[in-house]
Amino acid sequence: MVGERFTRDARRVVTGAVEQAQRESADEVRPEHLVVGLLDSPVLAGFELSRDEVVAALAAVRRKGGLSEADTEALRGLGIDVDQIVDSVEQSLGEGALATMTTRKKRWLFGGHLPFSADAKQVLVRSLAEAKDLGHNYLGDEHLVLALLAGGGVVAEVLGSRGVTYVEVRKQVVG
Repeated sequence: MVGERFTRDARRVVTGAVEQAQRESADEVRPEHLVVGLLDSPVLAGFELSRDEVVAALAAVRRKGGLSEADTEALRGLGIDVDQIVDSVEQSLGEGALATMTTRKKRWLFGGHLPFSADAKQVLVRSLAEAKDLGHNYLGDEHLVLALLAGGGVVAEVLGSRGVTYVEVRKQVVG
Protein backbone atom coordinates (compact mmCIF):
# COMPACT_ATOMS: atom_id res chain seq x y z
CA MET A 1 0.00 0.00 0.00
CA VAL A 2 1.22 3.49 -0.86
CA GLY A 3 0.61 4.96 2.63
CA GLU A 4 2.96 2.50 4.32
CA ARG A 5 5.99 4.16 2.77
CA PHE A 6 5.07 7.73 3.69
CA THR A 7 7.48 9.64 5.89
CA ARG A 8 6.08 11.31 8.99
CA ASP A 9 6.18 14.68 7.20
CA ALA A 10 4.37 13.29 4.15
CA ARG A 11 1.67 11.83 6.40
CA ARG A 12 1.34 15.24 8.03
CA VAL A 13 0.83 16.77 4.56
CA VAL A 14 -1.98 14.33 3.77
CA THR A 15 -3.61 14.96 7.15
CA GLY A 16 -3.25 18.71 6.59
CA ALA A 17 -4.86 18.35 3.17
CA VAL A 18 -7.90 16.67 4.72
CA GLU A 19 -8.12 19.44 7.32
CA GLN A 20 -7.82 22.12 4.62
CA ALA A 21 -10.62 20.47 2.62
CA GLN A 22 -12.79 20.41 5.75
CA ARG A 23 -12.09 24.11 6.44
CA GLU A 24 -13.26 24.88 2.91
CA SER A 25 -16.33 22.65 3.31
CA ALA A 26 -15.15 20.72 0.26
CA ASP A 27 -16.86 17.49 -0.69
CA GLU A 28 -13.53 15.76 -1.32
CA VAL A 29 -9.79 16.20 -0.89
CA ARG A 30 -8.29 17.57 -4.09
CA PRO A 31 -4.72 18.25 -5.26
CA GLU A 32 -4.99 21.91 -4.25
CA HIS A 33 -5.52 20.77 -0.66
CA LEU A 34 -2.35 18.70 -0.86
CA VAL A 35 -0.30 21.64 -2.10
CA VAL A 36 -1.43 23.84 0.79
CA GLY A 37 -0.03 21.19 3.13
CA LEU A 38 3.23 21.24 1.20
CA LEU A 39 3.83 24.99 1.30
CA ASP A 40 6.02 24.66 4.41
CA SER A 41 7.94 21.71 2.97
CA PRO A 42 11.73 22.05 2.80
CA VAL A 43 11.64 21.14 -0.89
CA LEU A 44 9.65 24.33 -1.59
CA ALA A 45 11.58 26.56 0.84
CA GLY A 46 14.05 27.74 -1.81
CA PHE A 47 11.25 29.12 -3.97
CA GLU A 48 10.16 31.71 -1.39
CA LEU A 49 6.46 31.09 -1.95
CA SER A 50 3.98 33.28 -0.17
CA ARG A 51 1.41 31.04 1.50
CA ASP A 52 -1.20 33.79 1.31
CA GLU A 53 -0.51 34.35 -2.38
CA VAL A 54 -0.77 30.66 -3.29
CA VAL A 55 -3.91 30.16 -1.20
CA ALA A 56 -5.46 33.26 -2.83
CA ALA A 57 -4.57 31.98 -6.31
CA LEU A 58 -6.19 28.61 -5.54
CA ALA A 59 -9.26 30.40 -4.14
CA ALA A 60 -9.51 32.39 -7.38
CA VAL A 61 -9.52 29.13 -9.32
CA ARG A 62 -12.24 27.70 -7.04
CA ARG A 63 -14.25 30.90 -7.53
CA LYS A 64 -14.25 30.10 -11.25
CA GLY A 65 -15.55 26.61 -10.61
CA GLY A 66 -12.07 25.05 -10.93
CA LEU A 67 -11.13 26.57 -14.27
CA SER A 68 -7.42 27.25 -14.65
CA GLU A 69 -5.98 30.31 -16.39
CA ALA A 70 -5.34 28.12 -19.44
CA ASP A 71 -9.00 27.08 -19.45
CA THR A 72 -10.09 30.69 -19.00
CA GLU A 73 -7.88 31.83 -21.88
CA ALA A 74 -9.13 29.04 -24.15
CA LEU A 75 -12.73 30.01 -23.44
CA ARG A 76 -11.89 33.67 -23.97
CA GLY A 77 -10.57 32.65 -27.40
CA LEU A 78 -14.01 31.25 -28.12
CA GLY A 79 -15.64 34.51 -27.06
CA ILE A 80 -16.65 33.34 -23.59
CA ASP A 81 -15.80 35.69 -20.73
CA VAL A 82 -15.51 33.47 -17.66
CA ASP A 83 -15.15 36.42 -15.29
CA GLN A 84 -18.40 37.90 -16.58
CA ILE A 85 -20.17 34.56 -16.11
CA VAL A 86 -18.78 34.17 -12.57
CA ASP A 87 -19.91 37.72 -11.72
CA SER A 88 -23.38 36.99 -13.08
CA VAL A 89 -23.68 33.73 -11.12
CA GLU A 90 -22.49 35.46 -7.94
CA GLN A 91 -25.03 38.27 -8.41
CA SER A 92 -27.78 35.68 -8.58
CA LEU A 93 -26.55 33.09 -6.07
CA GLY A 94 -24.13 34.98 -3.86
CA GLU A 95 -20.39 35.51 -3.66
CA GLY A 96 -18.36 32.33 -4.09
CA ALA A 97 -21.35 30.37 -5.36
CA LEU A 98 -19.28 28.31 -7.79
CA ALA A 99 -16.59 27.70 -5.17
CA THR A 100 -18.94 26.34 -2.55
CA MET A 101 -21.18 24.05 -4.56
CA THR A 102 -20.66 20.69 -2.86
CA THR A 103 -22.50 17.47 -2.38
CA ARG A 104 -22.78 16.00 1.08
CA LYS A 105 -23.77 12.59 -0.34
CA LYS A 106 -20.13 11.62 -0.80
CA ARG A 107 -19.33 12.40 2.82
CA TRP A 108 -22.31 10.31 3.94
CA LEU A 109 -21.24 7.40 1.73
CA PHE A 110 -17.77 7.40 3.26
CA GLY A 111 -18.91 7.39 6.88
CA GLY A 112 -18.31 11.09 7.50
CA HIS A 113 -14.76 10.98 6.12
CA LEU A 114 -13.82 13.04 3.12
CA PRO A 115 -12.90 10.91 0.13
CA PHE A 116 -9.95 11.78 -2.08
CA SER A 117 -10.80 12.93 -5.59
CA ALA A 118 -9.58 10.84 -8.52
CA ASP A 119 -6.96 13.53 -9.20
CA ALA A 120 -5.71 13.49 -5.59
CA LYS A 121 -5.51 9.69 -5.64
CA GLN A 122 -3.54 9.92 -8.87
CA VAL A 123 -1.08 12.31 -7.17
CA LEU A 124 -0.52 9.75 -4.42
CA VAL A 125 0.06 6.96 -6.93
CA ARG A 126 2.30 9.20 -9.05
CA SER A 127 4.34 10.05 -5.94
CA LEU A 128 5.17 6.34 -5.63
CA ALA A 129 6.42 6.34 -9.23
CA GLU A 130 8.53 9.44 -8.51
CA ALA A 131 10.07 7.76 -5.45
CA LYS A 132 10.85 4.59 -7.43
CA ASP A 133 12.31 6.62 -10.28
CA LEU A 134 14.64 8.35 -7.82
CA GLY A 135 15.60 5.02 -6.23
CA HIS A 136 13.99 5.90 -2.90
CA ASN A 137 12.23 3.31 -0.74
CA TYR A 138 10.06 5.92 1.01
CA LEU A 139 7.52 8.56 0.00
CA GLY A 140 8.43 12.05 1.15
CA ASP A 141 7.26 15.58 0.60
CA GLU A 142 9.55 15.88 -2.40
CA HIS A 143 7.78 13.02 -4.17
CA LEU A 144 4.38 14.60 -3.52
CA VAL A 145 5.56 17.93 -4.95
CA LEU A 146 6.99 16.23 -8.03
CA ALA A 147 3.77 14.25 -8.53
CA LEU A 148 1.65 17.41 -8.26
CA LEU A 149 3.83 19.19 -10.81
CA ALA A 150 4.02 16.22 -13.20
CA GLY A 151 0.25 15.93 -13.31
CA GLY A 152 -0.29 19.38 -14.75
CA GLY A 153 -3.54 21.12 -13.95
CA VAL A 154 -4.39 23.96 -11.62
CA VAL A 155 -1.76 23.25 -8.95
CA ALA A 156 1.06 22.97 -11.48
CA GLU A 157 -0.16 26.18 -13.12
CA VAL A 158 -0.30 28.13 -9.84
CA LEU A 159 3.12 26.89 -8.73
CA GLY A 160 4.63 27.25 -12.21
CA SER A 161 3.60 30.89 -12.40
CA ARG A 162 5.72 31.36 -9.27
CA GLY A 163 8.79 29.60 -10.69
CA VAL A 164 8.12 26.18 -9.19
CA THR A 165 8.38 23.68 -12.03
CA TYR A 166 8.90 19.95 -12.23
CA VAL A 167 12.36 20.40 -13.72
CA GLU A 168 13.48 22.84 -11.00
CA VAL A 169 12.19 20.70 -8.14
CA ARG A 170 13.64 17.55 -9.67
CA LYS A 171 17.06 19.22 -9.92
CA GLN A 172 16.83 20.19 -6.25
CA VAL A 173 15.79 16.68 -5.15
CA VAL A 174 18.46 14.93 -7.19
CA GLY A 175 20.98 17.18 -5.95
